[in-house]
Amino acid sequence: MANLELSERTDFNPWEFCFAFKEFDGTPTNTGEQKDAQEFLNLAFDRLENALKGTSRHHLLQSVFGGQTCSQLVCKECGKVKNRLEPFYNLSLTVKDIKGMHESLAQMVEGEVISGYECAGCKKKVDVSKRTLIAQTPNVLIVHLQRIVFNFDTFQNDKLNQHFEFPQLLDLSPYSYYEVMRQENRLKSQENAEADPDLEQEKEQE
Repeated sequence: MANLELSERTDFNPWEFCFAFKEFDGTPTNTGEQKDAQEFLNLAFDRLENALKGTSRHHLLQSVFGGQTCSQLVCKECGKVKNRLEPFYNLSLTVKDIKGMHESLAQMVEGEVISGYECAGCKKKVDVSKRTLIAQTPNVLIVHLQRIVFNFDTFQNDKLNQHFEFPQLLDLSPYSYYEVMRQENRLKSQENAEADPDLEQEKEQE
């Protein structure tokens, strides 16, 4: 990346990096084998984090690429919300049967309905909405498109090559925790828009 940024070249041969970046078994990277980009990224970040432990740069990756999602369970009857914060380095979006990024993000926020959940507020089994909101955006957002899907007819992985639209300027606020909760009148007050007690309580539990 530094060579491409600081030189006039438009390409770079990464064979030295591939040889130095060993697989799990210690062998050099097999350049003839195609692998998932997210899998490689997670492995690379994991090794960088381990290498930076105990140094003044141990928070480097987190400060640049680190964000948080909020997994929510919303009761359909009493409205009780259960939050769980989860860190991420890349945001994984669904591609199948979806035209573009905004539609995929909207589907993530809409979530799915789960039946027979034991609600602590209702004290009975009810339907709840399970969804994911963006609680904290990273300084640099990495988006992973789920183009590899499992085909239950052939029992093999298929790659989706369909066109997927994305904007030149991406506004994530409609998919954020505070904006969604504000629109649903679930924030206690305007002052709590920066620190909602429900979310803060989950942070302490984590």
